[in-house]
Amino acid sequence: MSAASHLPEALRPILATVDDSPDPVFITDRHNHIAAWNHSAEALLGYTAQEAVGACCAELMGGCDGWGNRYCSENCPLVGMAGRGEVVRHFDLRFMAKDRHLVLAEVVILQLTIPPPHHFYLMHILKPAAAPAAGAEPGATPRPAAQNARESPDARARRLSQREVEILGLIAAGRTTPEIADFLHISALTVRNHTQKILDKLEVHSKAEAVAFAFQKGIV
Repeated sequence: MSAASHLPEALRPILATVDDSPDPVFITDRHNHIAAWNHSAEALLGYTAQEAVGACCAELMGGCDGWGNRYCSENCPLVGMAGRGEVVRHFDLRFMAKDRHLVLAEVVILQLTIPPPHHFYLMHILKPAAAPAAGAEPGATPRPAAQNARESPDARARRLSQREVEILGLIAAGRTTPEIADFLHISALTVRNHTQKILDKLEVHSKAEAVAFAFQKGIV
């Protein structure tokens, strides 16, 4: 894994163990910039370490869910969760490879905690999914977010309606209230009403907390 100089000395021994791993691995800092990129990540996504390291992961790969909702953004919810010391559960994302084809992968996050000023880095371990079955609808996912919410062991998640799950996914993707309203062809007031219902049902006090809950429970 090249560009080890972008990482603190304490993390460099870890890099040596994953540089030639068959699992695609990349590491980001708390500002969403890629700090390391292994050979398998290059093979999967097409970008060399020289191209990837230093780039904003959201701009480089544009991770999104099965419906195209953008999750990778400047306000990455994973960074917020890591900053609060919360566990990040695994989740699925679609990445845009260098040749512009979509790559579906399960993402496992390992938090690498170090002293200030860096505080932490996030190691992303990708588990590429099998290609969709022949005839499958493009963009289809085996477990839609609404199904995840309905089948969640947490009663709070089961309270959400399908529309509320959809809006929660868009919030997690970094969309603003006007953008969500435009995307769903509803009024901004309706979006705000749905958002308040989401907060009430999940028993949280902010959209950031709702997004963190959604990631923790595997809803999005």
